[in-house]
This record gives sequence, C-alpha cells and structure tokens, in this order.
Amino acid sequence: MIIEEKIAVALGLTVTACTLIGAVALAFNPPRLNPAKPIASVPVAEFVRAASMPDKQNPELSRQQQILFFGTDDRLVIPAPYPAPFAAIGQLTTKNDYNCTATLVASDLAVTAAHCFMMEARKPDAGLWFKAGFHQGEYQAKYQVLDQVFHPAFKRGLQYKGNDVYILPQAAEHDIAWLKVKLVEGVAPTPMPLFKGERAALEQAFKTANMQLNQGGFAEDHDQLLTAHLACSLTQFRQNNTLFHRCDTLSGDSGSPIWLTTDQGPLLIGVQSSAPDWFNRQKADNVGVSVLQLPAL
Repeated sequence: MIIEEKIAVALGLTVTACTLIGAVALAFNPPRLNPAKPIASVPVAEFVRAASMPDKQNPELSRQQQILFFGTDDRLVIPAPYPAPFAAIGQLTTKNDYNCTATLVASDLAVTAAHCFMMEARKPDAGLWFKAGFHQGEYQAKYQVLDQVFHPAFKRGLQYKGNDVYILPQAAEHDIAWLKVKLVEGVAPTPMPLFKGERAALEQAFKTANMQLNQGGFAEDHDQLLTAHLACSLTQFRQNNTLFHRCDTLSGDSGSPIWLTTDQGPLLIGVQSSAPDWFNRQKADNVGVSVLQLPAL
C-alpha cells in the first residue's frame, strides 16, 4: 500500500476510501434530501463559526473530524440569503441521487468534480438539478442540468471492485467537470468569475494572494448549510495542476469551489477533489484540481 497516495474523496454522505498501489478507492451511502423550494429573503446575519453549532455526530466521529480539520475547525457558517460570491455556490443532485457542491460561473455553466458522475460501475449517472444558494431545503435559484463535460481520461482511469471505485493516479488531475445548466426557477445569482489564463499567471496570482485560498461547500456535519473556510493555506501547486491545501473539508464538499481574493474580487481557481483518511492526516493535505484542467467545451 502506498500510504502517501492514500486519499478519500469527499462526496455525499458517509464516505470511506483506501488506495491500493496508487489507486484511490471510494465507497459511500447516498444522502436523501427533502424537495427544495425557493428561499425567502431574510436579513443577512453575522457569520458564526461552524464548530459553535449543535453537533449531532457521535463523539468518535467528531474526534475524527477534528483531526481532518488539522486540529481546529476554522469554517464559518454563511447566513442566508447568501451574499456574493457565496450565492453562486449550490448543491448538485444527480439522477442516481448523489449530492456534490458546484459553483455557477456563467449564466449557463457551473463547475464541479468529475467523480460525482462516476460512482457506480455499469450505472451511468448524470446531473439532475443544481440549486444555487441552497439553505435548509430552500434555494435562491434552481437549474436543470442539461449535460456534464469532463476529460475522457478520467473515466479511463477508474477501476470498480465491489462497492469501491479506484481512481488511478493518472486520472486524479482530471477530477473536474463542466455543468451545462438552464435556469428554471428563482432569481439567478451573480456567477463567480472564473480564472482565465496560463499556469504562470495562476502561480503569480497565488503569490499575490500570499498563498491563501478560500473554500466553501455543504459538508456532512452541516449538510443543509453552506460553510466556508476563508484564508486557508495553499501548500503546493503541483506540476499536474492539482493543489495541495489546508482548507477544512469533509464529505459533501466534493466539487466545492476554491477561490482567491483579489483586487478585482473573488476568482474561482479550482474545485475540491479529495482528502486523506483521518488517521493519515499528518501524511497528506487535501487535494484540489485547478481550472487549468477544465476540458474544452
């Protein structure tokens, strides 16, 4: 077993994973949510720390989550209705009833993780709904997912054994996908601007931001609320255009946005892909995939 390659993908509810000879294994139970409805307008409250909210998890799971948070939960709960850029973040539901986080980047496009559609062998999946501004069963805008586009190398890099999906190392850099979406209900939020440029420009943007990132998604411990870790650390920008980072994530955060704070405002530069098991936290940071890896539309 190659410990340094052992990572767990954060998707849906109850995710476990292991790596055998460099491959990533995923297994989980899909969450079930009540039908959502448009969110009503309420005053924006001050941010509160996610850790200060009632915790319904058992003590052992809570202990494991604390380890995954690098020892301290630094996430904030974003109050609804979400201000920009958080309103562009929402929940993606697939036809096979799995959930991820995704981000609106144009009036008809969103970005998420590719593995959200590849979780069962011989059972094709596709996006169904994307609910921007999702909060406690409600939302700001509901989009029908018309299509999803990701690199064909990602699918070729998967192996299925029982209930596990093995992501081979050569496929990990392609764990990012476009969503083609159509607004069907609610008020469209302002999209989060997408980084457009080459690797050198992104490297410079990281330096200008002092290697600090932002991340937000619908983690398993508060899966009806948007939580975000602001000003978390980028620890390595790898040659394959993936990111090692120390933003606090859990299951449910797959596909969630990773963005930079710039003089021109927020700039989406990647999505959350995976994280180590809690007992290997000291051996690896979390993994994101940069938008440089997005396939051509």
